[in-house]
Amino acid sequence: MKKSDFIIAIFILIIAGTFLGINKYRSNFIKQNSSQLYAEIYVEGKLYKKVPILKNEQVIEIENEHGKNMIKIHDNGVEMIDADCLDKICVQTGFKKEVSETIVCLPHQVVVEIKGNMEGKVDAISN
Repeated sequence: MKKSDFIIAIFILIIAGTFLGINKYRSNFIKQNSSQLYAEIYVEGKLYKKVPILKNEQVIEIENEHGKNMIKIHDNGVEMIDADCLDKICVQTGFKKEVSETIVCLPHQVVVEIKGNMEGKVDAISN
């Protein structure tokens, strides 16, 4: 191995280490800010409530002229646990915990959207 090859190898290792350190710092920063997630609940197109998404459990009951919904916030996410609509698609949507994910109950005109400082994950379709 020549001296120039050795210098190039060391230079590449330093650059790789730098990028690894930056990536590690960014992931720790995102984990620290994950507690800043919140759910915006809209009823009939108007903001009904802004709720921080935390580990502890909280149940929000929404009742309007269209019907009744129960939203449960727990384990750093949100889900619709009950609705008296016929199709119950909002209940079947399941547990959501990523920024920009939504739960929608069209018959009752209720929308739950997760917002916060973290960017939503990029899926294969958006690439």
